[in-house]
Amino acid sequence: MLHTNAEHEALQAARPARQRTSHQGRKLRLEGTRRPCPMCDAQAEIRTSYHVSRTLFETFYQCTNVECGCCFVVNSEIVRLLNPGATPNPKVNIPLSTHVRRDMVRVLLDNAGEAAHEARFTLPVTGDLFAGGADTS
Repeated sequence: MLHTNAEHEALQAARPARQRTSHQGRKLRLEGTRRPCPMCDAQAEIRTSYHVSRTLFETFYQCTNVECGCCFVVNSEIVRLLNPGATPNPKVNIPLSTHVRRDMVRVLLDNAGEAAHEARFTLPVTGDLFAGGADTS
């Protein structure tokens, strides 16, 4: 289907213009990596990140607005657990959220029967889930 130049120009003119706001930077491939730039509010993307500790992550961002070019660091920290999980690590001390009913979990653990289980993906951890000190053995 070939068009003449006049037809092609008419088709281009009839096509709605692409909406693009000023200084929004380029589109990012992964939606989860977006964060607004603190200087110009354009989207910033992750350049690199690393673990500072088991609960703290440091992430380096760069603004996608070429006129701004701001680079900044964001610290992300795990502050509370909603569910301790089936294989808690006694070396990591993260408090439970206040909405967790500790007395109810304690009663469930005291009255629960035991069943044979062989861990496939994590090493088994023995010890009391709610013990005050970490097991150092």
